[in-house]
Amino acid sequence: MQSSASKHKVLGWVLLVGVIMVAGGIGGCASTPWSSDSGAPPPASSSASSSAPEGGQKRSLASEFPDVMVPHELELVPKATYVFQGPKTKAGVLVYRGRVDGRSVFDFFQTSMPRENWQFKGGFQTKRSVLVFEKPDKICLIAIYEDLYYTYLEVYLTPVSGAV
Repeated sequence: MQSSASKHKVLGWVLLVGVIMVAGGIGGCASTPWSSDSGAPPPASSSASSSAPEGGQKRSLASEFPDVMVPHELELVPKATYVFQGPKTKAGVLVYRGRVDGRSVFDFFQTSMPRENWQFKGGFQTKRSVLVFEKPDKICLIAIYEDLYYTYLEVYLTPVSGAV
């Protein structure tokens, strides 16, 4: 029987491969609403990317991905985190967990990603919520889910087709 950590590894890689496979066709999601009670995310503010979201709660995800911020209440899960760096590209899955409300993490990314010049492409909010953002050279998929004790955040970053 597979352990929980092993299942998370497999799920992480499956989601990363899925993001890579749909990278070319993600444009169709741009018109998809992400929840029944909200519209598109707020437009990127004109403030610099160093300005902190509500309460100053942000930090750089990793030195490899300085344009993705994470709430400071979440801590990295090193055994579930993978970063690949090639000569011209970086990709990876970074996993965080913390005792926070999943909805607040979802709201955090709705606000902070446009501030870092990420364009919202689609998403949905259920027991396992997903947000998809894009820049000209990369895609970021954010998955958020809760278990009995923790809220988990998985951040998948991959170059877009042709940027590799």
